[in-house]
Amino acid sequence: MRERRDIATRLRPEDPPGGDVLVIRGGPDTTGTLGQDAARTAEFWALEGVPLLGISVFAVLGMPLDQLLRDRFSRFSVIHRLQASYLEEFQLLPTFRRPHFTVRLQQANEEELSRLLAALGAPILNPEYHEVADDQREAG
Repeated sequence: MRERRDIATRLRPEDPPGGDVLVIRGGPDTTGTLGQDAARTAEFWALEGVPLLGISVFAVLGMPLDQLLRDRFSRFSVIHRLQASYLEEFQLLPTFRRPHFTVRLQQANEEELSRLLAALGAPILNPEYHEVADDQREAG
């Protein structure tokens, strides 16, 4: 079993976004994919000595939406786009490089994952999606 790293060393000293700040996640998601992502995060990261159940999102901060989509989400044909206020019941941790955040979950059980999926909303088409050829995927 690998030792988890403390994510506190990767927290940025800033408040999480709120209100109508847009938050993006590559999709589509289901409770199953969210649970898998949360478990994968917990394999590698801990916070306050506890495995960190969380999923990644990006806030539209310091750059236009279309640039964020091109830079971070062009491989996703659909995305989840929501206002940060929809995630108020969850803890948003400012992790790694801005504008990355980790949505911290408490249990990642079916009930909590269902609430998170509802907060993410239905996936929408990504206007900056660029399909990658199979041979480019293998090389990348």
